[in-house]
Amino acid sequence: MYLKEIKAQGFKSFADFIQIELKDGITGVVGPNGSGKSNVVDAVRWVLGEQSVKSLRGEGNMTDVIFSGSKSRNAQNVATVTLVFDNSDHFLKLDYNEISIKRRVYKDGSNEYYLNGERCRLKDVQDILLDSGIAKESFNIISQGKIEEILSSKPSERRVIFEEAACVLKYKKRKEEALRKLDRTHENMNRVKDIIGELEMQIEPLKKQRDQALLYKQISAELEQLDIALIAKDIYSLNEKYQQTKKQITILKDEMLKLTTSTSSSEAKLETLKTSIQEVEEKLKQAQIELLKQTEAVEHIHSKKTILLERQKYQVDDAKLHANLLELQEKKLQLQNEMETAKKTIENLKNEYGFSLEKITIIEKQIQENLSKHIREKNILENKIEIQKEQIENNSTLPSAVRDILNHPKLTGIHNIIGKVIECEDKYINAITTVLGASSYNLIVENEKSAEEAIEYLKKNHAGRATFFPISLIKARKIDKETLETIKPHIISVASDLVKCENIYRNIIENQLGNVLVVEDIKTANLVSKKIQFRYRVVTLEGELCNIGGSITGGTLTKSRNTLTEKYELENYLKEQKKKTEEIKEWENKINEVDYQLKSLEDQLYLQKKEQIEKQEIIKGKENSYIHLEGIFQTTKEELDGTNQILKDTLSKEEENILKEYYDAVSRKNDLTAKIETLGKEKIRFQESLEQLEFETKKENSQFQTKNKELRELEIEENRTDVKLDTLLNQLNETYNLTYEYAIKNYPLQLEENVARNKVSNLKRNLKELGDVNIFALEEYDKVKERYEFLMTQRDDLVQAENTLLDIIREMDEIMKKEFEETFSTIRKNFQTTFQELFKGGHADLKLTNPEDLLETGIEIVASPPGKKLTTISLLSGGEKTFTAISLLFAIIKSRPSPFCILDEVEAALDEVNVDSFGKYIQNLKNKTQFIVITHKKKTMEYADVLYGITMQESGVSKLVSVKLEDIDVR
Repeated sequence: MYLKEIKAQGFKSFADFIQIELKDGITGVVGPNGSGKSNVVDAVRWVLGEQSVKSLRGEGNMTDVIFSGSKSRNAQNVATVTLVFDNSDHFLKLDYNEISIKRRVYKDGSNEYYLNGERCRLKDVQDILLDSGIAKESFNIISQGKIEEILSSKPSERRVIFEEAACVLKYKKRKEEALRKLDRTHENMNRVKDIIGELEMQIEPLKKQRDQALLYKQISAELEQLDIALIAKDIYSLNEKYQQTKKQITILKDEMLKLTTSTSSSEAKLETLKTSIQEVEEKLKQAQIELLKQTEAVEHIHSKKTILLERQKYQVDDAKLHANLLELQEKKLQLQNEMETAKKTIENLKNEYGFSLEKITIIEKQIQENLSKHIREKNILENKIEIQKEQIENNSTLPSAVRDILNHPKLTGIHNIIGKVIECEDKYINAITTVLGASSYNLIVENEKSAEEAIEYLKKNHAGRATFFPISLIKARKIDKETLETIKPHIISVASDLVKCENIYRNIIENQLGNVLVVEDIKTANLVSKKIQFRYRVVTLEGELCNIGGSITGGTLTKSRNTLTEKYELENYLKEQKKKTEEIKEWENKINEVDYQLKSLEDQLYLQKKEQIEKQEIIKGKENSYIHLEGIFQTTKEELDGTNQILKDTLSKEEENILKEYYDAVSRKNDLTAKIETLGKEKIRFQESLEQLEFETKKENSQFQTKNKELRELEIEENRTDVKLDTLLNQLNETYNLTYEYAIKNYPLQLEENVARNKVSNLKRNLKELGDVNIFALEEYDKVKERYEFLMTQRDDLVQAENTLLDIIREMDEIMKKEFEETFSTIRKNFQTTFQELFKGGHADLKLTNPEDLLETGIEIVASPPGKKLTTISLLSGGEKTFTAISLLFAIIKSRPSPFCILDEVEAALDEVNVDSFGKYIQNLKNKTQFIVITHKKKTMEYADVLYGITMQESGVSKLVSVKLEDIDVR
């Protein structure tokens, strides 16, 4: 095989079409510097796939190889080069005697390759020429730059030429492909292993599910029987509780009415007591003023009496008798005063004693009332706690199917019911709940797979029905803007805009509420419905609903249908237990407070009784003193009367009057003192009564507030019980399609309630322990098993493929080692011979940098021209280096002849003697390899069989001219 033709047009300086016809032997291409002769080499390398613009002496893009124009010529839009090979010896493994390879590039940068006129890829061209010794960077195309590269390149890079010569590039490429396939095989094996691992995890659970399905159905049937019986029993119990709660509400209202009446009466008494205190204070103030005046009068009269008695003492005949008479008279008057005071004191003490008895009676009554109230409140509280505990144990008012789904721990993707993910203001609750209706119990799930799993669970367990809203599927529904603009003045808002929810649920809420209008009243609803031609639902704040098409729904709404209220109650349900615990603590504190009050009252009662005993003793003492005084008075009176008989008229009228006046004043003073004391005690009693009454009034108010709170709680409890009753009835109807009457009649509870509930708990626990039972597990198991076995076969195939690829890689490595080693040995011998032939002596050698690793080893060149010691090529002169590199190239060509070899001024650095040696050497090799020599050396031209000249007669345009050998002056 040899290169037969080079055709070019529009390539670099070849503006016109050129055709270089080549023969076997040596063809020379000559011309002055700058004429474009090296463009012939660039054209050949370009066709063979050169992608580096810089290697082609361009600047930026591949379009730089297109003729760019000159002073006399326009630029061209396409460059084309074609190489034609004579393949009559079928050196290239194609069934063609002649093979053409063409490359074309356009101004837009697009490339085209053609093989024998057929469009192909660069890879196709490279595959054909692989290991043929023909390539863009092969040793068969050698320029001055190539010589420098051989000399200056690293040993590891220099081995590429030897690999090309050893024909191992095809094996290297196959090894690379095998490695890529091995990587893909490993990736596939990893994927298959992962899938097999997943399937292995599925097979055993599926087998268990298949075995558990029958047991699951058996448990479910028994659970259903007990569940219906217990629901019927709960409905009966709740109804009893509902009636009891209503009765308690009636009793509380009556008690609150009595407290209201009692409080009103107490408030009137308070005003009376306050008035009485004011009156007593006024009397007390007046008595104190009079006492002050009377004290002054007593002192004044006492002075007069003293003066008078002193004076009279010297005027009577018998002074001693007169003095005795005065003493007796004064003693008499004094005793009269003391007796009068004692009598009044006894009367006051008796009054105080009666007041104490009355107070004792009141305190005892208060103690009894507090005890009764405490016991009643305690009983009510214990009843409330018992009711609350029962509610917490029955933890939900949801339909059983919905509750089962929400409570099932193994179902994935379950979020909540619609009614529990939204919030709205109280004034919109009726409207929103009316629109949602039973949809408030619909379940929100992650996607359709979650819904399928939940439905499958309900079907397997005969647990009823439920509606699911997958987040991934449900789309929002809205009212068009044009319609909203026409009715904007008449509406409050779109229903979906009145509720709050997390963004993840917004599409679902808008699906249910986004096409519903909320208005003030039914009149407005009818007006809006007509305006929008009954295309959307319209709901009022009271819950009347104008449906699509014109029908109207209305009437009385009950709290039992209020799904949002139910939602709030359910959300706070678990908090109720904590709240009740706190209330119990509060009541315990109240009990302690009442106990403290009772103890205080008991202490007061003890003190009153003690005071009563003391007063009784004082009264008894006073009565004895009074009797004693009466005896003394009687004796004094008799003594005075006897003395008067002896000394008549001894005492003057003035003395009697002054004595009488003095003791009358003392008596009035004593009376005022006693009155003040009595008024003070009366004021204290009034104040104590006032404080007691105020305390009782506050207590009654507190009791009223407490009862009012109890009333509200009972009313809430009544509504809650009502809701629970409705929920249980709906549960019977929706879950089991049964009425209460039918259930109570046909599903009697044959076990004790506690035993039945424990059994239900055990059955539910057994169901949970069974987990998600799949009745289709057998079919799924077979499918998984079949796939598992298939993948195991695939894995075995991949393992076999891996082993095959590893064998191929090892085989490629062995072949490459063998070929490289043999080729290197041959080239080494040829290099040693060629070097001596070209240099007329000397020594040269090739050495492996790493003989142990023939696949990666580099190659060192050692050369010693005649007269020099053996050394590395880096120490040689420029000409010696070039001649050494040419020696290596000729050695390679001798080792593995290439179909053709292009030498581009490789001998430019040689002197005339060496050029002659160079010419003679290629002359000897021309029978094995076709040579195309680009040169300007006349000595080289002498050895050419055919010469072509490249000239640039027209600026920027290269021309091809024939050169006759006889015209060349070779002198």
